[in-house]
Amino acid sequence: MATKPGILKKMSMNNKNRVLITKLNIMNFLKTGMSALLCVGLMVSCTKKDDPIDSASGIADLSFTIEASGLGNIVSVTPSATGASSFSVDFGTDATDDVLATVGPKVSYTYPSVAATYDITVTASATGADDAVLTKSYTVAVEASDIVGRWQLLHEAGALAVGPNLENVTSWWSNDLAAVKTRDCFFDDVYEFNADQSFNNIVGDATWLEGTWESVPEETCGTALAPFDGSNKNATWSHDPEAGTVTLNGAGAFLGISKVHNTGELTDPAGVKESITYSGVTFSEDKNYMTLHIQYDPAGNTWQFKFAREGSDGASAPTTDSDGDGVADIDDACPELAGTEANGCPPSGVGTDPTDDFEGNGNITWTPDATTIDVNFANPSKSGINTSDTVLQYVDAGEGAQYANMNFDLNEAKTDKFDLTSKNIIKVKVFVPTPAAPFVSPKQIAVKLQDGSSSAPWEGQVEKVVPYEYDVWQELTFDFSEFSAETKFSRVVVQFNGENNYEAVTAYIDDFTYGAN
Repeated sequence: MATKPGILKKMSMNNKNRVLITKLNIMNFLKTGMSALLCVGLMVSCTKKDDPIDSASGIADLSFTIEASGLGNIVSVTPSATGASSFSVDFGTDATDDVLATVGPKVSYTYPSVAATYDITVTASATGADDAVLTKSYTVAVEASDIVGRWQLLHEAGALAVGPNLENVTSWWSNDLAAVKTRDCFFDDVYEFNADQSFNNIVGDATWLEGTWESVPEETCGTALAPFDGSNKNATWSHDPEAGTVTLNGAGAFLGISKVHNTGELTDPAGVKESITYSGVTFSEDKNYMTLHIQYDPAGNTWQFKFAREGSDGASAPTTDSDGDGVADIDDACPELAGTEANGCPPSGVGTDPTDDFEGNGNITWTPDATTIDVNFANPSKSGINTSDTVLQYVDAGEGAQYANMNFDLNEAKTDKFDLTSKNIIKVKVFVPTPAAPFVSPKQIAVKLQDGSSSAPWEGQVEKVVPYEYDVWQELTFDFSEFSAETKFSRVVVQFNGENNYEAVTAYIDDFTYGAN
């Protein structure tokens, strides 16, 4: 139960029992026809239900308003009376936590999520004056929540996403469609919201284990770690559609990714939180899809999760074949390119000798990642070692582009790999104009080799970093000979000024080659 500013403290149970016993005595005496006589000796004013009370000893015009919020079961009472210095509000349940004190501001109580009628009693008090009491009957009308039911992660790309803020929530990472299969032990987990407000995580024999857990050497499918294994059968939920929030109470109860909470990301399950609130809860028109997010640190870093109601189309693997080649997108390594290979890709690709002079003599298809590139840009400085007409322009806008880069794969299927035993040298010409404000981060260019077929290609990557100078064309060499035994790399990533920075960078490259030293 949550209270509002201005609340003093709960009444003791002795006080609550005194009020309840007094109310019962009044009712018994009224039934015997002796109410007029007995009212003289009672400490509590004798009134009809719902009538304001005027106290000859100094408290007058006692009244209170009642308003409901949330699903209708969050009820707020605002009391007022002339001459009163404090009030107690008894919300009339059998619970021990439903008597609250206030000096006037409203107090709120969350009733069980079922329709019922309660007698709400307000007692007004002041030093040297008799208490004044007023009771009103109130019927809680509970609105059915759209969240009731069983949910699974949406079986599509982008069901999970994280970024520096909600506006850029997909900029750091979001799952691709292939992850629905590679992490099927995760996408089949069930999040159960019952009508009685109980909540269950149903993870089955295996779920996705976070590689950031200290006890997990690498992320993979495996037995869920307690208490995120669904063993807490006392977890509850509450949904406030007006605020767009859903709160889970109970250690180990979670939505989406278990490590995420309102003030950070856990590295050890021992730090489990008792309560987590998710925001921005919205539903599709047919109520079969739900989106929510959680900001997990003061900087605004945000996770977003999308769910589909169990049994709906979104809770099963899609059968869409975007390129019409007979291979479903979820199994197609080239979903936007019709192919004849078993993986849905055409047989052609860059091959084993990627090169590009940006004059029309190349075989690389560059892909921007949080950058803007132009592969046919007029050379900004036809001088020195590079007098060619056209080059590639690379623009990192800075804000929201923490991991900005550009990249290419040897083939669309990511099946062709670099043979580093015989060829392990990458060369490229670079030109970077002096920026308006000097860079804080190092003036450098990184070339990385990754396994593009992996759902997390940055894991296991290798890189070489070389510094550059402003305002001059220079040829930089990246030597990967120390990794000659590696056979998993299919992708090249080019990145200016490193990761984890938000500085804007405009740079130019030309004559990209790969070969022997």
